[in-house]
Amino acid sequence: MAEGWPAPMRFLQRLRSRATAGESPGERLHNAALALTPKASRLCFAFQPNVMTRMKRLRTNVEGLDTILNGGLFEGGVYIFEGPPGVGKTTLANQIAYTLARRETRTLYVTMLAESHARMLQHMEGQVFFDHQDVNAQVFYVSGYREFEQGGLKAVVGLLQGELIRHRAGLLVIDGLVVGGPISMSDDSVRQFVHELQSLVSALSCTCLILTSGNGNALSAEQTMVDGIFSFEDYGFHWRAERRIQVRKFRGSQIIRGRHTFCISSRGLQFFPRLESLPPPASSGTLGPGTLPFGLPALDSVLRAGGVLAGSASVLTGQSGSGKTTLALAFAAASTTQAPGLLLPCTELVGDLRRGGAELGLGVAHTMDSGALVVEPLGQEDESMDEMGHKVLRLVDEMKIRRLVVDGLAGLADTLAFSERGYRFLGRLLLELKARGVTSLFTVDPAALAAAADSPLAEGVVGWFDNVFAFDASPAPHGADRPPGRILSIIKIRGSQASQASVDVDLSLQDASVSPSA
Repeated sequence: MAEGWPAPMRFLQRLRSRATAGESPGERLHNAALALTPKASRLCFAFQPNVMTRMKRLRTNVEGLDTILNGGLFEGGVYIFEGPPGVGKTTLANQIAYTLARRETRTLYVTMLAESHARMLQHMEGQVFFDHQDVNAQVFYVSGYREFEQGGLKAVVGLLQGELIRHRAGLLVIDGLVVGGPISMSDDSVRQFVHELQSLVSALSCTCLILTSGNGNALSAEQTMVDGIFSFEDYGFHWRAERRIQVRKFRGSQIIRGRHTFCISSRGLQFFPRLESLPPPASSGTLGPGTLPFGLPALDSVLRAGGVLAGSASVLTGQSGSGKTTLALAFAAASTTQAPGLLLPCTELVGDLRRGGAELGLGVAHTMDSGALVVEPLGQEDESMDEMGHKVLRLVDEMKIRRLVVDGLAGLADTLAFSERGYRFLGRLLLELKARGVTSLFTVDPAALAAAADSPLAEGVVGWFDNVFAFDASPAPHGADRPPGRILSIIKIRGSQASQASVDVDLSLQDASVSPSA
């Protein structure tokens, strides 16, 4: 704190005493400081090198949001959240408020609409972050509707000034500020309001969030001198829909640009930054030097290294029913408690996989029961592509996974973003897995992938993988007493070779053997 600067409470008391002096809020801030010490003008209103300080961050602790913002909001900043009704703005503002309450930071929540606070709190009761004990103890709700209706924005500023001083809030939320409503407001009055608001929160080191609807009658964010503009949208295409956020403006720091998806659950809002836009991992990872067996001894014997290199990514392609899931189960069943595995089926049910593994003698159920293998469905809910990508990496990190199976890449492709970003997204996901030392196997049905992504992308995405296997179903010889054979072609093996280019895989009950192809 610079020499000559008054104690905060003395300054606030002087600020309140000037409320009836006929000055604007900005003038009251300036004159109240000058009345206590002339040096305050240099500290508050002039940019002198000897008094400038580094801007302090206000972390929201909302999953993914601070990552997009490269560290959080800035204290004393004014930020606009704009978007259509129901997109999650009010939930997010309350989520930030109650998260800050656990850090002893108070919030003044001012509503500009006629809706009662009790109604809003009823909607928040189902959220994990909500705590009744913080209401009117750490989070204070005030209605500004009457002041707005009777005196316009100038009266609102007066209300904010008094309530901020009374509650000593570190966060101010103004919910429902809409231009073109029952009160007519000019662009000049809106700009003046934001200017006075900035002066007020800057002097009090209070961060401000302005929530407004994103339609034609919304506050014109481009015409105001705010520190950040966050645009929310609920985007739909045919039967699919996803929620998106774009930070259109953010002063003081670099951010992860572009649109990012988010979801709303009982945990509040969770944001999923575009995977390929994240900073690169500290280590890109290396292959080997050890190997991991594929899980079928006869197949591993064909691979001269006895398996695939540790940390490598394999892809197994083939049409539906060719045997991809069976080999994927064999790979997953080879997991151990020292090198745990994660199986992510995109279409199969967990019970069906346990039963199918038992019928083939693969020991999937035993591996699961021992804790060496975890099965978690992927893409079977209305999840965005980035949500699934972050889910995979979170599970890998939490359970220290070393062997990963994604059975059905079409589950990732059946999203709005895959046709445009799927190639780069998959490349980044594999890079993140390699950096974590994870050996992975993905199965791909080219026809299903093309249908899900509405684009024939199978050949392109296969290029990201270190090892490539392909199934070709062949009919059984006439009169042969065995199921149809599956020719497994070994197209590419990174860092090693195969003793033969293909093998004939027989998948029968209680047996999953591999014999050399003719």
